[in-house]
Amino acid sequence: MPRKDPLETNDLKPRRPIPAAFGTDEVFWAAWLYYEQGQKQDQIADQLGISRASVFNLLQKARDEGVVNISIDPSRIARADLSLRLCELYGIDECFILPERKDAGALHRQIGHLGARVLESRMSSDDIIGVAWGRTVLALSQHLNTVNQPNVTIAQITGSSAATFDFSPVLCTSNLAARLLARCVNLHAPGVVSSPHVKEILMAEPAICEHFALLEHCSKAVFGVTQLTGETLLVTGGFMSQAEVEVYRDLGAVGFASGYFFAEDGRIIRSEFDDRHITMPLDNLRAVPERICVGGGPGKAVAIRGMLRAGIASVLVTDAATARDVVNGG
Repeated sequence: MPRKDPLETNDLKPRRPIPAAFGTDEVFWAAWLYYEQGQKQDQIADQLGISRASVFNLLQKARDEGVVNISIDPSRIARADLSLRLCELYGIDECFILPERKDAGALHRQIGHLGARVLESRMSSDDIIGVAWGRTVLALSQHLNTVNQPNVTIAQITGSSAATFDFSPVLCTSNLAARLLARCVNLHAPGVVSSPHVKEILMAEPAICEHFALLEHCSKAVFGVTQLTGETLLVTGGFMSQAEVEVYRDLGAVGFASGYFFAEDGRIIRSEFDDRHITMPLDNLRAVPERICVGGGPGKAVAIRGMLRAGIASVLVTDAATARDVVNGG
């Protein structure tokens, strides 16, 4: 018995004339309507006077004969490969990489935007999310979709500083909570106090003890990363003086994230400043299941390498150029 052509079907409608522009090429016509005009297969079936099954066969033949070539965007493959290499090299769970863009928008806002989508995709209805401060963290909060998450708690990780109003811990925490319509718990203590003795007294206060007990139950943490070379937000934001930063640099520190300084090899660097700094204990931070760092841009690759080696982040949201620099320097 002769084999039936796959394009032959039991179409009951008379086939429509092929437009002159397509000659006698019905395959080309169907492919044009589907891929260039964006029509659905049932619309094409009506236009050609054939069944939907025949349209499917025509489109398959278009691919088989090379009329249509379908390929995956290579830039996406490159980003996926880069992400996997970075995760493998530094032992983190996931890395989300912002595509390279030609627009002139501030990079920290673009990374924050991507970070918002990452956080939204991972959120649970009973999350306790610890939040630090910084421009990119604030941008993340500003790009969150407004949703009703009344059982989610947003808690401030580090003490406050009036000098960092534009991206302060209080503003980052409260803005994120407002976007999610979630419970907001601010830390009612300064980020840096005058002496270790003052810190000791504050940490013994019942309200402060209660806050840090809450932080022990965080399911997620969100924070940025700061380099110590050139202009740093630690100084421009009023968090600490240039002299205090220089002490850490002299000790080998290359960056700061979520309350802690670290060297490029991942060692935590400490000075007397830590004895006056009120922030979530490092062991508690490392115990948070999902620790999401949002940050990137020129000069931050060394700081990000140190932060990842220190085990501070388990998820990284950054840009493509920074991700390449982090991997190539590893």
